[in-house]
Amino acid sequence: MIIPEEYDNLMYDVAERFRAGNFALFEWELEALEEFVNNFYSAVERNGCVTLEDFTVFMDFLCIIKNADNEGVQNLIARAFMKSAEIRNGLSDKERITEPGFGV
Repeated sequence: MIIPEEYDNLMYDVAERFRAGNFALFEWELEALEEFVNNFYSAVERNGCVTLEDFTVFMDFLCIIKNADNEGVQNLIARAFMKSAEIRNGLSDKERITEPGFGV
């Protein structure tokens, strides 16, 4: 997974601000977070999986932003969970189709 440089530079500051209860983000900050999420799911779709390291970075990200009282961040979280559900459902469909004894 490609982790944008802006994300790396931003996350320490955002984490500290969010822990202090300041959930305001500049537009460019939200865009960097969105790019990070997009890169994560692009890697999942391209490779069919992600490394444990990438998964851990993504979970840390969700843990930091989960309580943000910011509409843009909440929308980003919702999109991430919807994308995860789409992937999970797609995997479940593939598993059912390829199970021995399934179908005709």
